[in-house]
Amino acid sequence: MDFRILVLGLLFLTGSAIANTDRDMDNLVTLIYQYPDKAKQELAALEQQPLSKQQQLRLQVLRCQTLLQLGERRPVINLVQTTQRQARQQQIEQAVAYLQTCEAEAYGDEEDFKKSFTLLDIAIEGSRNHNQPQAMVGALRLKGTYEFAMGNFSAAIESLRLALDVYPDLNKQQDHWTWPPIAYLYGDMAGVMHATGDLSQADYYLKLALQSPETSGKIKQTLSVMAARVALDSGDRSRSLQMLQQAVELLPEISSPLERAFSQAQIGSIELMLGNLQEADTAINAASKVFISNNNLLWEQRAERILAQIRLAQKQPDAALRYLNSSAALAQRLSQYDDLARTYTLKAKLYADKGDYQNAYHSMLKNVDAAARAQQQLNNTQFLQYKAKLELQEQQKSKAQQQVHEASATQRQQLNRIYALVICLLLIIAALVIWIFGKSRGWNMVMNLSQSSDEQLAEHMLNNAKNAGYPLSILLLDIRHVRLSELPSLQDDIEKKLREQDRILHHSAEELLILLPYTSSKGSERVVAQLEPVLHRWHTAKVHMGVASLTQPDTLKTLLKRASVNQLNRSRNDDGLHSPAR
Repeated sequence: MDFRILVLGLLFLTGSAIANTDRDMDNLVTLIYQYPDKAKQELAALEQQPLSKQQQLRLQVLRCQTLLQLGERRPVINLVQTTQRQARQQQIEQAVAYLQTCEAEAYGDEEDFKKSFTLLDIAIEGSRNHNQPQAMVGALRLKGTYEFAMGNFSAAIESLRLALDVYPDLNKQQDHWTWPPIAYLYGDMAGVMHATGDLSQADYYLKLALQSPETSGKIKQTLSVMAARVALDSGDRSRSLQMLQQAVELLPEISSPLERAFSQAQIGSIELMLGNLQEADTAINAASKVFISNNNLLWEQRAERILAQIRLAQKQPDAALRYLNSSAALAQRLSQYDDLARTYTLKAKLYADKGDYQNAYHSMLKNVDAAARAQQQLNNTQFLQYKAKLELQEQQKSKAQQQVHEASATQRQQLNRIYALVICLLLIIAALVIWIFGKSRGWNMVMNLSQSSDEQLAEHMLNNAKNAGYPLSILLLDIRHVRLSELPSLQDDIEKKLREQDRILHHSAEELLILLPYTSSKGSERVVAQLEPVLHRWHTAKVHMGVASLTQPDTLKTLLKRASVNQLNRSRNDDGLHSPAR
């Protein structure tokens, strides 16, 4: 009896220890982004505790993210490859998507986007197959930031919007791993909006990011730098100075010298734009020393280009030219043609200001050549990304065909055994099945012929969403006030606001049906808000859109009916708001 009690007590203690370790790891997820140096110490302490195989893998995933936040990117790739082998050997396949995302970030931070995008596409597919929304959010967020870095703004918005739609599902995941803070998703969306010139939306997302409970430490410092730049471009100089001062005060929160140098370089660039030349010079020189000591040639040449701009503003053209020549040599060596083009633009301006028009002309020629090479580099990367997607789809198709083939072979073997036992009965059943199937198929063909191709596509997308278990929403749009000749232009304007996988269908002569796969009800309201400014330009009356989100029992008919009711309710509410008081 005493022995049983002892065993039960040990089991209870072991279970409690595992649960406490999981909670400690959950707390580390946010701490990694806020105070990565402190997170590194806590990871070392967790290593001394008894861990399950899955917890050991999660510890490695968290260590990978910590190294990235500390700017230590080179050890990440070796760590990831070793841990991936362990995950596959232990058949914990869900861990692989997190590790692939981590490896993609290591390559992306070195601007090797070819490898990054391939890894991210594989990670997104893996996270979908293993039902890992935490991995999907991380991969989509990273993909959006790199698409933004390459200037593909519409694709970046699509990826980030999908990440925000999936984010509420993170806590529903049974086994936790790691995920980015939502403050960073808002900040990334703000960055894209800022680049597209939509400063009001950029400010909106930045406020959401700064108000998030997790915004402290490195997260707050990073967002403060971004807010300073957005405020400056919006013409709010006082807020820009306020946010910049906050960013400077938060610099000690960043324990990694290299990560601090990245932020100092951004601060120095904003100080230059504000005309604070001394402060800009101090910040950039401090950052440049760190880049040189860490042999980070990419950021070293960018720092030298900013120092050249500072020298130009200080009326020191000879010193500026020395920095530009050094920056151009490094950019050429690294094949960073976009940076090279910007450097030659500054050289051309410098020579023109000095009256040396021959050298200015030669610099502009080099600028044009570098810009063309940069565009070719971008095209090659996008082509390789597209090619990688096609290869991934072919692999998935082959795998699916193989599974179908294996299932068919197994089924044939089973049928052969049954045929040997009850051959007569099976012949009768087979004859009946063939007859019923033929009748059913013939009837379905008649029905399919009577349906429109748009309705068939809508049914197909709805069935896919229900079978795969992902969200789908529809918008029902009244087009009675749009002329028939203007309808194609309206559709073009709407499509610019939608993602590639969204579809616009003709439900009737008076309504358009917009299908939004991977979009929750909350996400569909964001789409409505994005479409309303476009629709107002084409309607002479108030625009009314019906919204409905898919539930498992829904058919296309019931979904359309709920959207029509929603459209009617919105119309009544608007009429009620604008009716005169009696």
